[in-house]
Amino acid sequence: MFERIPDGAETASAVYVLTRDQYERQQNLESGYQIDGEYTSIATELQDECEVDDRVLYPIHIESDELHKVGPDKLMEWFEEFVEGYLEIPFQTCKRYFSGNRSIHIHVPRFVKEHGRGELKELAESYCKETGAEFDCGIYSSKPLFRIPGVEHSKTGVRKIEFEGEWDKAVLAGKVQSGSDDTPESYADVLRDVFLSQPSLTVNSSQTVHNDRYRLFQNLDDEKSVLSFETAEPCIETPLIEKEEYPDQNRNVPKWAQYNDKEFSPYALATGGSRSVAVVEVKGSPFARRDKTIGNGSEPIHALIPAYFYGARGCAGREFTKENEHAPLQLSRYDYKNWDYEPGDRVVIIGGKSKRSIIFSVDSFQASDLGNSLTGEDGTRQSALDYLKNEGFDTGKAGKSESKSFTENNRRQTYSQSQSSGKSETKAARLQRLAEDDGIQLLGYTEVANVANRLLLIGGWTLAWDWLEEQYGAQFKPKRTWENLKEIIEYYDNIHVSIPPKPN
Repeated sequence: MFERIPDGAETASAVYVLTRDQYERQQNLESGYQIDGEYTSIATELQDECEVDDRVLYPIHIESDELHKVGPDKLMEWFEEFVEGYLEIPFQTCKRYFSGNRSIHIHVPRFVKEHGRGELKELAESYCKETGAEFDCGIYSSKPLFRIPGVEHSKTGVRKIEFEGEWDKAVLAGKVQSGSDDTPESYADVLRDVFLSQPSLTVNSSQTVHNDRYRLFQNLDDEKSVLSFETAEPCIETPLIEKEEYPDQNRNVPKWAQYNDKEFSPYALATGGSRSVAVVEVKGSPFARRDKTIGNGSEPIHALIPAYFYGARGCAGREFTKENEHAPLQLSRYDYKNWDYEPGDRVVIIGGKSKRSIIFSVDSFQASDLGNSLTGEDGTRQSALDYLKNEGFDTGKAGKSESKSFTENNRRQTYSQSQSSGKSETKAARLQRLAEDDGIQLLGYTEVANVANRLLLIGGWTLAWDWLEEQYGAQFKPKRTWENLKEIIEYYDNIHVSIPPKPN
């Protein structure tokens, strides 16, 4: 800030107050871009740290690009009304600049800090909404850049020049032609001209040294030069994960996206034996939202997991893909019931039409490798499944996992009858396999009854009940199932099975 403005520079940032440690970290680097970690620039890293610690001073500027549309008088009317009526600062203390093209810039002799920047933006937006004024409120976002007085506008070649009092086109034209208003030596000189011209903002007016840029902040009164916003009622900030709007600070995007970005469904558009594969790092506890629904909006998603996706491909392949991004992971009722993972765990989920996924943990290296096999032009679900098999994981088939009630021994029992008798597979057995492989939704009522009849004959009430409960999952209805099985037993003379009491 105190050094000379580099040749060709057009903009300056807000003032970031560095600690000694931060200053030395920057000075010890040969290049500001040779740093480790998630940042690509030391400047961005230091800016983020200062924002978190509330060590940023944002000079208050007001800008509008509507000069040619509404004229200078209207712009000056807007500026004065906002500065005096909303900020409660005398307008005559502000510096006024013609941008060199289609804007007027007002430099207000006040800073706001990080906690006040958002309030300033809301105040400006509120004024524009109430009055029809048009300000550039983007300059109140994080890491703003301000055009430096004296620099030429890239489109017109005209410098940003100061004017006093009312807008006078002839006076401005003369200043443009004379080439006055050269670029200041440093950005500290810009701030000095704006702030130290107001004796009420200095610590001791009689001892203020106006031409010493290095004493700028020693001369300024901290309380008087920083604008604070007092509200009649305490403001309870909406938690980041509950905000609907996209964050204006990049460091907040991952956390926000874990709860608000489009969720990944392991079950969507599953047909036949198609499966989805996803590998994630769990970032938080399960949550649910009323506006996140399934079944054409008929019911809320049972559970969502905030996650970082190394990679994911849905049942429809490329249409549902996530690659190195933060988003919620959708879980069915059954999968949520069996979810036993904590933040930091790396988890693979293989889903399908049954909504009963195969879920297991992997280490960080496996998660990274699996993500690579799922993403990119050559990424496929099959390559991911092959990788998992080579690593020794059981990926099952058709996205199904066994329930505790209907075990593999039960299933072997249902198929052993026709095999031991040497007969070909019956129609009911084929329907049972179809339901288990591709989903019971493919069967009609009569076909389900045929399978239930078969299971009642083989293993009695318990075997039939457990099989139906597994296939229907969250849609299983105990009372209706009891009534249907009772009806089958009473209809067929060859089924001799005791009927248990009806469930409550």
